[in-house]
Amino acid sequence: MADQNAAILVVDDVAENRDLLIRRLRRLGFSRIEEAADGVEALAAIGQAAFDLVLLDIMMPELDGFGVLEALRSDGRINDIPVIVISALNEIDPVVRCIELGADDFLFKPFNPTLLRARVLATLEKKALRDLTREELRRKQVELNEARTLQLSLVPPSFAGAVAGRRLDVDALLEPAKEVGGDLVDYFPVGDGLMVLAIGDVSDKGAAAALMMARTHSMFRALSGRPDAPELFADPARAVSIANDGLARGNAGCMFVTFVLASVDVAAGRLAYVRAGHVPPYLQGADGGVERLGGPGGPPLGVVEGFDYQAAQVDLNEGDRLLVVTDGFTEAQNAAGELFGEDRVGAFFADGAEVGGAGGQVLTRLATQVRAFEAGLPAFDDMAAILLTFGAREV
Repeated sequence: MADQNAAILVVDDVAENRDLLIRRLRRLGFSRIEEAADGVEALAAIGQAAFDLVLLDIMMPELDGFGVLEALRSDGRINDIPVIVISALNEIDPVVRCIELGADDFLFKPFNPTLLRARVLATLEKKALRDLTREELRRKQVELNEARTLQLSLVPPSFAGAVAGRRLDVDALLEPAKEVGGDLVDYFPVGDGLMVLAIGDVSDKGAAAALMMARTHSMFRALSGRPDAPELFADPARAVSIANDGLARGNAGCMFVTFVLASVDVAAGRLAYVRAGHVPPYLQGADGGVERLGGPGGPPLGVVEGFDYQAAQVDLNEGDRLLVVTDGFTEAQNAAGELFGEDRVGAFFADGAEVGGAGGQVLTRLATQVRAFEAGLPAFDDMAAILLTFGAREV
């Protein structure tokens, strides 16, 4: 049933016509009715008050009904205010033009009271449903914006300081393609001389992926708080195996997470890492050369419960840089369907990420280059990256 408290504007240059329409509307139970004698008065009234329905004549002095519809359409108000045109014009062309300009319905004069009642009530009911839909969308958008803010707050700030007597710099970047995403990036110290890096990409997108991301993130953070955390993360395969079993158990939705967990023994200058279905990391030496860190790898987390992951190791030297990205970088596409690709990321790292440059700027420039490659197309995927610089020993 239409809201009897709906505000209605009657627009007609003939006073008798306005009076007739107003009396008909009052018989239907509507009391909030205003009137305008021409298009100029109608637009002024619409500018001052919110109406739920406009009954609009076409042939009027000053500004006709077509002009009113054009004005409402130009500023977008036609999307919020339903308009029923009531006119003596009995040709099809004016009807078509009114509908094209955004009118919801059309009645010919002299109008049938029963048909007027049906059209008015139906139009108001449709507006009420549209308003409810818009309010629900607005509420969901607010919730998504809050979720995005919360997700981005999980990304740790840049770190620049000493660990176990050596300079370390760690920078992280996260850019969800939508309000919330399924990528995660994190780092945290464990014990006195271990720095742990974590980056992952959930198989899906949107709210479900964000929840899976949060669950994965919380698992590794929880492991870092265990009494045996230094021993556990010294061999990252153990930590990955524990998290994998937790994610795979009861995974009815078959959602999975490609993941890299790396731990840096700072004093020993040794990097141990596990790749679970993820893009191989990039290691840049002090001379600027870049190599890929493959290793034994394994399936993404959440796929095979009980899988025995194996870690790979590599020695780090002063000035080395480790870059890990998600496939939002490598699989970004341009208008021709070409992928940005792992080679472009490596080339950028070799040519553009000069040793000694600020890590946060390097990640920002890389993300900017990917967006430029997409050339304005909607973001293909979330992007996450982490960059560690293994610095000099402190004297």
